[in-house]
Amino acid sequence: MADLTYKNLRDFAREEKAQPGLGKLPGDFYPSVQSFLSSKFSEMESSRSVLQMREFENAAATIREIVLIRQQKLLFRAIRSGGQEAKVEEMTREEYEVYDRFRGIVQEENGKLDALLSRFESRKKAAAEPEAVIAPEKPRVQRVRFTKEVQEYIGMNRERFGPFKAGQESDLPSQEAELLLRQKIAETI
Repeated sequence: MADLTYKNLRDFAREEKAQPGLGKLPGDFYPSVQSFLSSKFSEMESSRSVLQMREFENAAATIREIVLIRQQKLLFRAIRSGGQEAKVEEMTREEYEVYDRFRGIVQEENGKLDALLSRFESRKKAAAEPEAVIAPEKPRVQRVRFTKEVQEYIGMNRERFGPFKAGQESDLPSQEAELLLRQKIAETI
């Protein structure tokens, strides 16, 4: 991107506020922001001008506004997708990293909810069919083969898993394996 200006920042902020989806930012937006702020800060320090100080503060506030709006949109996208991976042209490289962390949290929380609901579903079935034979408890570890590449993520028990390549096999806790199976990211062996 050519030199970033305060006018560019205001335009980006206006665009982010106006549309529900992510606006298009240059791929080097975040490095450009860093250079821009460094330059403005140096000008402010050398001149000791109130005007320069206000320009720096306004630019920082506008950048904060842009980033917070975009983070909110990324979080909502991760929630709506159920934690599934998404490639969006409008995301910068840095935002893909944020989105992946949001996805991991959403997947973890959905797994907890599924586990909670499944406990009550099994109780409901047992109450409806008192003579039913209760199935043996599922093994605590399940072996799966990944059908898609999976980046490192934090599981339901706050343990790190991955990264995994498509075709790779692994023993995972049953809850993690079940979540991956439901999402068709892995298959049982």
